[in-house]
Amino acid sequence: MPPDVPPLALFRSIATSERAWTKFAAGSLLDKGPLPLREREIVIDRTTARCGCSYEWGIHATLFGARAELSAAQLRDTAAPAIDRSLWSDAEVALLETTDALIDRKRLDDEEFEHLRAHCSDDQILEVIQLVAFYHGVSLICGALALAPEQGMPILPSTGA
Repeated sequence: MPPDVPPLALFRSIATSERAWTKFAAGSLLDKGPLPLREREIVIDRTTARCGCSYEWGIHATLFGARAELSAAQLRDTAAPAIDRSLWSDAEVALLETTDALIDRKRLDDEEFEHLRAHCSDDQILEVIQLVAFYHGVSLICGALALAPEQGMPILPSTGA
């Protein structure tokens, strides 16, 4: 955590078990990986929103949204049932649609894979898949522990659904 930010409830909860914390921290993908920050955050925001995890979506929207240069409209759109393609580049649409396909069907069809491959290297493709898997798991943990949003963090915007 940044120096002036207390540890998050998620981290405090998991850290009650040394083994759980070690495994969780080892699986983190917030280091400098093959995806730029913006692309990483698009995948994380869409994953946590699609999983209905206000807790984690709010943390990433607050702590990384501005650094990832995501507009308020784009952050809201990560929580929309269907994305507004006009808000995103074609490469970003590929990331969002990949996230949706992995959450909905746990796989990509050939056309979806080729759309992603047109914008991402093999290392980046694996990173996208791992991000969706990891943050799907984070969302499950947050839900199972019934974590309330951190103080001052936003919740998922209403999508009208």
